[in-house]
Amino acid sequence: MTYPKYAEVAGVQYAINTDYRVALRCFEVIEDPSICDEERALAVIYLLFGEVPTTNMEDFLRIAGNYLRCGETEEAQESNKKDMDFTADEKYIAASFMSDYQIDLSAVDMHFWQYIHLIQGFTERSVMSRVREIRNYDLEELKDPKSRAKMVKAKQAVALPDKFSKAEQEAIDEFEKLFEVG
Repeated sequence: MTYPKYAEVAGVQYAINTDYRVALRCFEVIEDPSICDEERALAVIYLLFGEVPTTNMEDFLRIAGNYLRCGETEEAQESNKKDMDFTADEKYIAASFMSDYQIDLSAVDMHFWQYIHLIQGFTERSVMSRVREIRNYDLEELKDPKSRAKMVKAKQAVALPDKFSKAEQEAIDEFEKLFEVG
């Protein structure tokens, strides 16, 4: 599979900074409630393209959104229940890259889409897959009180942190609508 390295806007080709760390930084910016929407948009475009355009801002935002979704539609991504967080799960992700692929993330450059595709391919024995399995486990399946209590503790131990208030999440959702196509 070939991964995008350039974006074309108004007939001009722009290089995309494809390093997975840059995309992860974009997500941090997007999720930072202390940054207003305009600054967020400018920061994401600057991180990905190395410059802030004076025209065609909507095109850059649309391309950035498509890139950060790895070419998937927004609807496809929304249908997936969030069971992983790049920041909160950094240690699990790094350990899983090492165990499944013998890749030390601290010592490698990798395209963001490849990073995502490799995460999607983690084996069931990887720590990240096991954590996700616990997070998604249906407690209704456990009838034994001891087993259920044990799983409740496990779910609490690996639960994703509540990052945002309802108002903050609504603001982020509103910003993400800027990435929508047309």
